Amino acid sequence: MIKDIPKDKLLELYRNLLTSRLVANKLFEIFSTGTSGMVWLHRAEGEEAIVTGICANLRKDDFIKTATSRTRPLLFQKGVSLRDMFASECCRNLEIVNGHNTFYDNENGVAPFSGTLGEDVPVITGIALGHKLKGTDAVAVCIQGDGGSSRGAVHEAMVVAAAWKLPIVFVTENNQYGMGTAKSKVYAIKDLSDRAKAYGFPGVTIDGNDIIEVYEVSKRYIDRARSGGGPALIVAETYRLHAHYEGDPQIYRPKGEAEEWWKLDPLPRYT
Repeated sequence: MIKDIPKDKLLELYRNLLTSRLVANKLFEIFSTGTSGMVWLHRAEGEEAIVTGICANLRKDDFIKTATSRTRPLLFQKGVSLRDMFASECCRNLEIVNGHNTFYDNENGVAPFSGTLGEDVPVITGIALGHKLKGTDAVAVCIQGDGGSSRGAVHEAMVVAAAWKLPIVFVTENNQYGMGTAKSKVYAIKDLSDRAKAYGFPGVTIDGNDIIEVYEVSKRYIDRARSGGGPALIVAETYRLHAHYEGDPQIYRPKGEAEEWWKLDPLPRYT
């Protein structure tokens, strides 16, 4: 309940949610100049509540898998400066591999990611194993999209995490589309959190546009992992309000669908 959340935490959630939106708007402005060095832009307006609610429960020594395009706000929320975050997006002064930034920050608990979806999940799972072997109470969090969550490496990582009772929380950010394919055409189940039963750990589906629900549910499972309870799966339902990438014709989307989801924009809902 919102009344049980300290006022300073509520203000932190609002500040980071608003900053995430301003960052997204600024990145679009920079990208639109055509001179930024950005190879492409995957806009994330409307999906910011998921990362913000989760990061509000993490300590500096906790690790989270680094930002793919739609989870970039986790960088500054984990302690990376906005300057370095923008430099990463614009390919400035950072190692570049095939047009991708490879930003990571061990000091602030930001793990690297792979340009191939899903292949980095064993890496963050290995970090969770490291926490356990060291005997700390630090945790790891792995955020994947609904498309990337079907890759084989993701399933293998979840099997290992369950068997070894690792301190990791898996999060599926279900924005209803993997590139141009609707989630309903890929999955035979309606509730993706049902998958957790097969691995032997808890799974729950939440409203990913409700920052308070994201904060409270992620706190429950992060605290559980921190105290030795093992992994869990959170499926955060949201929607990709913009194209998969700038220039995508979006012929796969029903007319008016995005407009309906704009009504659930997490920023005005929280204000």
